[in-house]
Amino acid sequence: MDSLTTCQLTTTRDLTYTYFKSPPTQDNKPYILFLHGFPSSVFHYRHQISHFSKAGYGIIAPTLLGYGKTSKPTDYNVYSGKGMSQDVQEILQFEKIESVIGVAHDWGAYLMSRMANHYPTLFSKLVFLDIGYSNPSFNLNRQTINFVNSMVQQNMGYSVFGYFLFFDEEDAPELMNKNVASAESLFHSKDNEVIKNYMGAEGGARKWFEGGKMAEYPAYLTEEDKSEFQKDFSPENGGFTAALNWYRAQLHDVNAEDDKAIPDENKVLKQPTLLISTDNLITAAADFPNQMKQSAPNLTLKKLETGHWVMLEMPEETNRLCEEFFEG
Repeated sequence: MDSLTTCQLTTTRDLTYTYFKSPPTQDNKPYILFLHGFPSSVFHYRHQISHFSKAGYGIIAPTLLGYGKTSKPTDYNVYSGKGMSQDVQEILQFEKIESVIGVAHDWGAYLMSRMANHYPTLFSKLVFLDIGYSNPSFNLNRQTINFVNSMVQQNMGYSVFGYFLFFDEEDAPELMNKNVASAESLFHSKDNEVIKNYMGAEGGARKWFEGGKMAEYPAYLTEEDKSEFQKDFSPENGGFTAALNWYRAQLHDVNAEDDKAIPDENKVLKQPTLLISTDNLITAAADFPNQMKQSAPNLTLKKLETGHWVMLEMPEETNRLCEEFFEG
């Protein structure tokens, strides 16, 4: 990470983004755009950034809206897919980067999906880590979330989106900001019973944070990871308050009109696309490998026996699969 230059840009929406970059060191290597998710940061891509910068690739990695030293608006309407896509595209435009390989995880996968819809020639290749392509024909509003929860409960015996609904409750940020370590342990837990009972089940996340519960930390989380997380989401830095707006924007259907206006031809990913799926209990219910076949005809599927945080838990394997895909 020390090899990256820290930059800032204020976009036409009057939002200031912090981002990290290093140029390609080999003429034939493109830039890789890394998009992080929730609750995360560019730091969680350190294994990939180190590997691919040494291999000659350019790196561009923004701290996304609501995080770190990027703007943290409290109005969830600002967190629209179209608006944030425009923000990141403006960063690339400012840096005179016309084409990138995209690598995205969690909510970063949603943002990369919308960027591909609104700027279809921007990406030469796309890599989705655990969370797959988000088709604009399928919005995660409250009605959809309740339907998915009901269907998964009926067919699999547990719910998956209880935490999603909790994040929209008025006191959710306050509860989470008081329990930063508890939040990190929950979101990185590899215990399926913890995931089912306290993330998937409705009311489970509230019980978790009101009780200040702690899950066992997985081995891949270093002391530096924990320190960075505590710093990024400390109450002094605004905690989780702004970042939760990624969820709230979806639940309140902020993107409905913008998504309807996307041409049908832009809803299909025409570029080579890689999905690295995992054993994550929640994303398994979404079945992205099958879901993406219609939307990404040039799709490569790979599977790693890991949880949601694949780039941290199995960094060497993740790098190998990405590199094979980039150079194939």
